[in-house]
Amino acid sequence: MPADGMSQALQWRLGGLLTLALMATLLMGCATQPAYEKPDLNMASAWDNGGQPMSASVASDAVDHAWWKTLGDPAIDALVEAALIDNPTLGQAIARMDQARATARVSDAQRLPQISVNGSVARARTGGAQTGGGALTTKQSTATLGTGLSWELDLWGRLKETSRAAEGRLGARTADAAQARLSLSGQIADAVLRLRACHFSLTVRDRDIAARELELAVTRERLAHGNVAPVEAANATSNLATARTDRISQQEACARIVNELVALGGRDASVVRTLVMTPASSSVVLPSTLTKTSRLAPIPDVDSGAIIPEPPPLTLALPATILLGHPNVVAAEREAAARWAEIGVARADRLPRIDLVGLLTGNWIRMLGSTTSFDTWSTGAELSGPLFDGGTGAANVRGAQARYREAAEALRGAVRTATRDVEDALAGQQSAQQRVVTSRQAVEAARAALRANEARWRAGAISMFELEDSRRQFNGAQESAIAAARDGAQAWVALVRAAGGRVSLQAAAVTGSETIPSQPDQGGAQRR
Repeated sequence: MPADGMSQALQWRLGGLLTLALMATLLMGCATQPAYEKPDLNMASAWDNGGQPMSASVASDAVDHAWWKTLGDPAIDALVEAALIDNPTLGQAIARMDQARATARVSDAQRLPQISVNGSVARARTGGAQTGGGALTTKQSTATLGTGLSWELDLWGRLKETSRAAEGRLGARTADAAQARLSLSGQIADAVLRLRACHFSLTVRDRDIAARELELAVTRERLAHGNVAPVEAANATSNLATARTDRISQQEACARIVNELVALGGRDASVVRTLVMTPASSSVVLPSTLTKTSRLAPIPDVDSGAIIPEPPPLTLALPATILLGHPNVVAAEREAAARWAEIGVARADRLPRIDLVGLLTGNWIRMLGSTTSFDTWSTGAELSGPLFDGGTGAANVRGAQARYREAAEALRGAVRTATRDVEDALAGQQSAQQRVVTSRQAVEAARAALRANEARWRAGAISMFELEDSRRQFNGAQESAIAAARDGAQAWVALVRAAGGRVSLQAAAVTGSETIPSQPDQGGAQRR
């Protein structure tokens, strides 16, 4: 057959196969189980530990904000920016999401007809001796070109449920990537807050060491003149050694936080230290370590806001709005939907399967100077199904049902865990806010006492030891105030993370950040 004849035959046969397949689709769609419905989730109508609800429109808009930018901390902004570009944990989450997307596309493709093409070309030579002498040599050329079609008729919804399961897992992995992004930014913000407070504690300990060194020097002078007992010098030496030990331990804690930020953000330790040593407020200069002349040093006036950024007020949505949109809950719910679809797959596997098949092949043979061509075609349907499996199919269905129940319980557990995290964060924020107020009151009282004792010391009414003790109390009050401010900011970060980012930030508008979508059909996750 000429090539153009072969092409026409191919088109005619394929057209017939596709027509037959389209007619067969009218027989499809017999469902093996009801449509998926979300499990009943018991949610409270309001938060127990406070939090005024906001409107649903505000709640939906709040998710797309780069929430950490409202803290106004340049170190947090820079380190989060770097981590979203290059972080192994986030990269793995995005890779898993891409794998799930590829699996979903494969599942969708299996529902369509599969057309393949094959061909071959061969040349052969044969020879042998003739009676009476001489030889007979024959050369032969052959060529084959053909197409094949296969299409499983999804009579019982096996392929459809497989596709639904893949889409559910894509949604779960997308939510996991969103949670990884939220967790990463929250960890960096929390670590920066801890490192800022840690550096200030080093400054306070340096002041304390300076005061104790001065105290020891004066005690030794008095001991040399016989004014004090040797035990006084021993006590002063012990106090100084203890202060130096505490300072060494604090320095190690700061180094560990730096290492944590290096691992999270991928920036060098020197860069991390430079960023964090910059004040949260650029208009304020952080206190430097005092010298041994602490009796002449001015009373430091450090606002906690210069070291720890003050978070803006935020508002929570209703529990149902928060929880149903929480990445962990979304991931658990999408996994439950995938497990439900797999029950349908297991049931469909027990029923007969029909595959439409078609084959059209053209052959060309040239031998002894002549060419022969012919074509073959076939169409039909193949029926297959289990006849006796010893109960394997029924066991697979029961196993799929058990896995769905497990996923449904995991969803309920995710809701309870998210609820507990939000309530804990609300309670922690309330406590931290109260401690911020009381610690500031303690700083003011300690500052007033130190000023009064400085005046008394200059007048000769009290000794230098009493003055230095008052100074240490003031330093401790300031350190407590910084710690309270740190705890308040950490509680704010914890609340944002616990709420899945679904909060309304009552502050000036911040620059939006491209976020990982919460629905599979909105595209892939993007790293900033």
